Amino acid sequence: MGVRIYILLTCSLLLFQNCSSSKIDTQNTEPLRITQFKDLDSLLIEEPKPIAIFIHTDWCKYCKNMAQTTFKNQAVINTLNENFYFISFNGESKDDIEFNNQTYKYQPSGRSSGIHKLAIEIGMVDGEVSYPTFVVLDPNYEILFQYNAFLSGLEMLDVLNRFL
Repeated sequence: MGVRIYILLTCSLLLFQNCSSSKIDTQNTEPLRITQFKDLDSLLIEEPKPIAIFIHTDWCKYCKNMAQTTFKNQAVINTLNENFYFISFNGESKDDIEFNNQTYKYQPSGRSSGIHKLAIEIGMVDGEVSYPTFVVLDPNYEILFQYNAFLSGLEMLDVLNRFL
């Protein structure tokens, strides 16, 4: 009987430590820093870093899932904040974007549909743009990596670590 109580108390103590340490981890989270396209030129002059771009839409369930899981992962956040300029880009944005000495505009394809020309420029893989797409550019805006599907936190870390 004494051994059972000892095991029960030990397991309870370990469970309590795990629960309390996970609370500490979530309280010390740093938010993901998001860069705007318009700020890239000046930032790259000060400190050249690769550029990580998450191309998404409002209607894409995989994009939303990635935003709520992958980009909430503290290891992903730390890696992006320390080593990359991160841009979250809606591929259906109607705003004009100045990028790499060009102006990119929204291109309508129907009454209420269309795509941004910049999403086509940097997000096209095998002749099409799909969502979500994750792109890594070098500081000279050359495409180093494109992937057009959901990436988990561990998969994202694997991709990001290739460029460190």
